[in-house]
Amino acid sequence: MHTVGAFEAKAKIAELLDKVAAGETVLITRRGEAAALMVPPARILQDKARALQEIKRFRKSCKTGKVDIEALINEDRP
Repeated sequence: MHTVGAFEAKAKIAELLDKVAAGETVLITRRGEAAALMVPPARILQDKARALQEIKRFRKSCKTGKVDIEALINEDRP
């Protein structure tokens, strides 16, 4: 991961965009603190697809059986 200060990032935005387009991640800092993260779009889409697959797997693994909503609501009433 390439790290650059905000002032330098402003001056070299085209170069940073080229790095990100080539697959590199760029961290932009302001006064030494992380301010922004430039990530290739393909990586975000891959991460999103992976997360959705994990959610689908988890949902399939949860067996609830038949649920009577009215009974559940009534259980909680005084």
